Amino acid sequence: MILFAMAWVMIGEYAIDFGDYVVAALLVLIAVVILAFFSISLYNLESDLEDRREPVTTTGKKKNGVTSRYAYIFVIEGVAIMATWMILIRTGHERWLVSCFALIAGLHFLPLAGLIRVKSYYFLGAAISLFAVVGYWLVSSGRLAQDVGDAVIAYVCAAGAVIDGVWIASRTKARAK
Repeated sequence: MILFAMAWVMIGEYAIDFGDYVVAALLVLIAVVILAFFSISLYNLESDLEDRREPVTTTGKKKNGVTSRYAYIFVIEGVAIMATWMILIRTGHERWLVSCFALIAGLHFLPLAGLIRVKSYYFLGAAISLFAVVGYWLVSSGRLAQDVGDAVIAYVCAAGAVIDGVWIASRTKARAK
């Protein structure tokens, strides 16, 4: 989530030529640093728990199946982004790039939610996908300028990632107690 949020912040800042004096980027960066420190504490907790448990012998089949499906999701997402990029640029529709990338990013959370059993990913995926479509509509109908629309879409994606990261972190912390 941290990398997802930072990537969208950079897209948003680029869309408005770094014109907001990086205020929004700093807010997301602060949230990312807090989440990073929380992640470190979770890794330490995981290490402590592994030290205390008895070894379990497994065949590894289930994990490999999940890992391969996880990889398929990201490969398909990567191919979709590259194909979308090439098609939109070749057809002269560059203005649709941010909203299409947001739609692809939102849609990738839906199968991921079921695979890794994180229910909040369903909401995150649906919200990002919906906002990508609404953002596209606002820009294409002239209600928002292209640069502002792209920045808003990007920052909504970043905010969604940060909010979901905080939600997951707080739920994990509550379960660990």
